[in-house]
Amino acid sequence: MNKTNLILAVSLLLFSFSYGQQKDTIYGQVKSIREQLDFLDENQQNMKLFSDEGDYGHHGFSNPKFTKNRFHKWWYNTPWVHYSNYYKKLNKKGKPTYEIWFYKNGDTVAYFNYKYDKNDNLIQEKKYYEKDDYTVRNYKYDNNNKLKSTIYYVSDDPNLYSYSEFVYDKNDNLIQSQDFNDDGETYGTKYTHYPNGKIKEVVSYSPFKIIIKNNKRTLLKDGTGSNKLDAKFFYNENGDVTEILSYDGEFYKNNEPQIKGKKRKEYVNGLLVKEITLNKTNKIEKFISYSYNKQKQKTKENYIVPKNPDINLSYEYYYDNNGNQIKLIYTKKNNPVTIEFEYEFDNHKNWTKQIKFVNGEKLYVWTREIEYFE
Repeated sequence: MNKTNLILAVSLLLFSFSYGQQKDTIYGQVKSIREQLDFLDENQQNMKLFSDEGDYGHHGFSNPKFTKNRFHKWWYNTPWVHYSNYYKKLNKKGKPTYEIWFYKNGDTVAYFNYKYDKNDNLIQEKKYYEKDDYTVRNYKYDNNNKLKSTIYYVSDDPNLYSYSEFVYDKNDNLIQSQDFNDDGETYGTKYTHYPNGKIKEVVSYSPFKIIIKNNKRTLLKDGTGSNKLDAKFFYNENGDVTEILSYDGEFYKNNEPQIKGKKRKEYVNGLLVKEITLNKTNKIEKFISYSYNKQKQKTKENYIVPKNPDINLSYEYYYDNNGNQIKLIYTKKNNPVTIEFEYEFDNHKNWTKQIKFVNGEKLYVWTREIEYFE
């Protein structure tokens, strides 16, 4: 399956917005941003799953987007935090041009340079570890500014590369993404759409035919390859996803794909209020309910797993008159934890400091220095 960022278009359909809706708008024409998390209690550090993990905890640092998203989720939705420590420059159109991430002691993790075309499309992302140790991903677009292809290589051996192509229909709907490497064609993804452009089916493609002989499997590129159905999507009249069917199809099986799970969603006034995950026998595996205030901000969430009630969770969110989250009550095993947030703002009404309290104890400070174009 294609590994590029465009597959996130499908991922957004597969996962609900099961986190608090704290806005993160930055007002004004920003020239640079410097963000950092400080721990006020040395005994309260970012969570790690294994003893040998670094400052960034589980998964380490993979890329800025993943790390920022994870940090925001933990900051606003749990009693814990993850690590954030970076500096970023932007151009006058708000596009990042340079970014550097730091370890807790100030040493450099990695830094990034970004380039754009005349239409402000990202055309190159270059990630450095050292001066001569880097990776490059180049992007190309068609006349409609749709992503046409990407190529990725590393400085150690640029002859070893990965390349992806994207194909669209006459309505600019993505219908196929295909990956290649130095050995030729690899895996890909195909999409079908409803007349309104919404994704209908997602199909994974393999260039290999799997031959089973004497209980042994052999991969063979026969020029035709094989497909397997991954998911089907259904929508209401407002275009909201109401049901997702996932399939357990495998490339080496010739039988019809079987449903392995379902996800059903219900909405009120365009807001998701209920989400049910079922297994292949239609038994509920997970149930989530949501409540909102008049500003359409999420105020409550209940996460229920019938087979394992020990991991059931509930969240209660509170906001100030400007929409900033000021409190969270996080409950697990009937044990509520109260998390509170204090803010400081600059003259552009952007926050420059957030302090996180857990059960009344001040534990974490998240600072943000913003430089503006004059």
